[in-house]
Amino acid sequence: MSPDDLQAAVEAGVIDAAQAEKLRAMRAAAKPVVGPDGEPALADEERFRFLNGFNDVFLTIGVLLVAGAFLAATSTTFFGLGWAATLAAGSAVFWVLSKILVSRLRAVLPGMVLSLLFVVFAASAAVVELHWDNLKSSNWDVAQELAFWRNPTLVFAVPALIASLIYYLRFRLPFVLTLIACFGYVVAARTLFNIGIGPSLVALGYGLLVLIVALVYDSRDTRRVTRLSDCAFWLHLVAAPMIVSPVFMLIKYSIGGVATSAVILLTVFLLALFALAIDRRALLVSSLASFTIAVYNLLSGGVRLPNSGGAPMSFILTLALVGGFVLVLGVFWHPLRNRLMPILQSTAIGPYLPQARS
Repeated sequence: MSPDDLQAAVEAGVIDAAQAEKLRAMRAAAKPVVGPDGEPALADEERFRFLNGFNDVFLTIGVLLVAGAFLAATSTTFFGLGWAATLAAGSAVFWVLSKILVSRLRAVLPGMVLSLLFVVFAASAAVVELHWDNLKSSNWDVAQELAFWRNPTLVFAVPALIASLIYYLRFRLPFVLTLIACFGYVVAARTLFNIGIGPSLVALGYGLLVLIVALVYDSRDTRRVTRLSDCAFWLHLVAAPMIVSPVFMLIKYSIGGVATSAVILLTVFLLALFALAIDRRALLVSSLASFTIAVYNLLSGGVRLPNSGGAPMSFILTLALVGGFVLVLGVFWHPLRNRLMPILQSTAIGPYLPQARS
């Protein structure tokens, strides 16, 4: 019965108010939690919205065609406008389209493309306008005139970061957090490199910072039913390679021989436990390449395997073992979490982790 039916039954004297309230409570308890895509959501499912339907693909094609028109216009005199003005006009059009497709129609894929186009066009317009005198020079020397790229205050990432922040504050599209995190890293890496901090250390520190922000988003939506879960998903994708690559590089440079592969395998195992705890697979995906190399090194550097004349047997076994590891972990993801979560629930971080599915 609908709420109106219950109210009508109370007014007609069929049931009293207390009974109606019990029926409402029972109905609310039986109602499944609905995710961002309108389907029943599971607390430990790593889901995110990408398409609402094929109409999103149709709209994306239209957006790309409009972008192509503006790119072609930059090579000509577009209504008497110069490069910067044409790029700025393009960013304005993408902003207006975002109001229609993102704010009103809630189209996800077109919104992702529009956000990227807006940021690129707006940042390009700013860079061209700032350095137009150099760009229009007939004896333009790329190596000399583009020296401003080494200055973090004039680098493309700065206006791109500002444009990304403006777009996110207006449209709250989770994907834009990826652009903010990436351009923020470029600015931070260039700035810190100028004062002597290496790129690997910057990547590791920045990746951990992004991971913390992603975990904060996850902790605010442990049921994974709001846009906060989508925000966390994109941030995990950015943080994972920034963390995994420097860690494996440090292992390779500090440990030699077969022990390197063994330590990498142990690291992947620990990453798997962490991924199971937070119910995010991004860290594991980012470590698969190093994991595959470590397994291959162990097989090829250990017992001598027969060679059939084609691909080395160690290479074949490596692909089979890594593929089997991924499949087993994917198939038994929920049973493994069921074993792990009771241990973690008794800790301080337990309330902030998604529940395991029974």
